Formats: sequence, C-alpha cells, structure tokens
Amino acid sequence: MALVDIAKKIDKARDKLGIPADEEILVACTANPRGTVGAIALGGVAGAAIKSKVDKRKAEAAGEGIAGSWPGGRNLLAITSKRLILCKMSAMSGKPTEMSASWPHSEIALIEVEKGKTAYPFSVVFTDGSVAQAEGAKASGADRLGEVAATIWTGQ
Repeated sequence: MALVDIAKKIDKARDKLGIPADEEILVACTANPRGTVGAIALGGVAGAAIKSKVDKRKAEAAGEGIAGSWPGGRNLLAITSKRLILCKMSAMSGKPTEMSASWPHSEIALIEVEKGKTAYPFSVVFTDGSVAQAEGAKASGADRLGEVAATIWTGQ
C-alpha cells in the first residue's frame, strides 16, 4: 500500500492538469531519474553528486525518438485509461503543478518494471524503439505499476 497516494493528488488536480472527467487514473507514482532514490536516501553532498551524475547521463541518453520528450528531474507519473502522463511536482508539497508530458497508449509498446531494494526501476519502450528509464519510489504506488501496465500493453 502506498504511504503517499499520488493517484489521489493527481485526481484532485485534474482540472488544473487538463485531465478530463472521463479519463480514469489507473495507477500513479513518483518517477525519479534512475538511480536517484538511493542517492536521495544518502542525502548531503554524496547524494547531490550522484544525482547530478545520473541527471547528466539521462540527458545525454535521451536524444532521439519519442523517449527524447521525457522530461528530466522528479515527476509524478500516472497511467490513465487513455495515456501515460508526467506532471511536474511542487518541491514543498509534492502536489502536481502542471502536466509536463503525455503519450497516448498507442505510442507505447510496453513498460518493464523491476523490483529493487529501494525503488521500482522501470523502462518505457515506445513504438519507435526509443526507451525512457526512471524509477518509482517504494510507498508511492510504484508497486502496482507493472501489474497495471500489463493489463494495457499485453505480452509483458
């Protein structure tokens, strides 16, 4: 069970984010650049250095294809009945502030989710073959990400 109900936060902000009433939020979680959940846990100078290095690698890898439109930094992710969305989040409250990207289900080939010690690393494989990687923090709803994705993108 999620300690922080990201789906509820996104649902409360649906008007501000431009999510229509007929679009159901199926699952939601945080979406951090891969490798940063452990860095955040370390904190201090070491955590900041690791996060900076991961963000740089992510920016270098993003380059081309649909995955190139994946925004960097921490986001809130939701799989809805129609699309995958990412929202910027307030650093203070963790509430969504605006939608930063969205892709219809038809642009996504599959979502692969792993179970890690401190996070759920995942890869979003787009239909053009490009891949975006991130990770959902434990207790943010990421534990259900793979299960829900499998119901939409069959063959996972």
